[in-house]
Amino acid sequence: MKEYLEEAPRSWSERLVLSAVPKDGTLYSDGFALSAGLPVSYWGQLYTLLSDMEVEVRAYRSEGRVILTVATEAEVSAPCARCLEPAREKIRGELRYVLSLRRGEGRAAGEPESDGDEEIIALDSWEDEIDLVPMIWEALITSLPCGLLCRPDCRGLCPQCGTNLNEAPCGCKKDAGDPRFDVLKNFMRGEGNDTAKNQK
Repeated sequence: MKEYLEEAPRSWSERLVLSAVPKDGTLYSDGFALSAGLPVSYWGQLYTLLSDMEVEVRAYRSEGRVILTVATEAEVSAPCARCLEPAREKIRGELRYVLSLRRGEGRAAGEPESDGDEEIIALDSWEDEIDLVPMIWEALITSLPCGLLCRPDCRGLCPQCGTNLNEAPCGCKKDAGDPRFDVLKNFMRGEGNDTAKNQK
């Protein structure tokens, strides 16, 4: 059994009943908290949710469609991208979807199709319930940063000895450069010209 999540937990079961969205265009909103339980695997990194994730769902009807917004907010922790010490950051994600009964919009019922920054989801009936879990998961993972820093000026680890340079300087000598470029250095100093003369 994996000790991390690559998809939404099975314990999540949130749904939107479309009949609850007012027909006069009034905004419907709902909020709740979800727990991941395990770290989330994304970007080749494991992110731990430090507390329950806050979710906000907003929806309203417009021109025969339901405009649905799913927003997530959480604080996550992951190893610092420079020194590998624990780092944390507050994240917020928000995605918008268009639910429609119109023919030709979207794909099969329940399958999203991109329309710029929105996803169009074709429905069979306004009486349907919409599974919010894939949308919540998508809003979460798209808000995860590709790398966290423990602090903006993190100095990282010494590439030679691995010392955490935030804690103490190391005794390693400065990198003298790639020895394969020594010939070019000599040439730039004029030594290359002398060599060329001697070869004539």
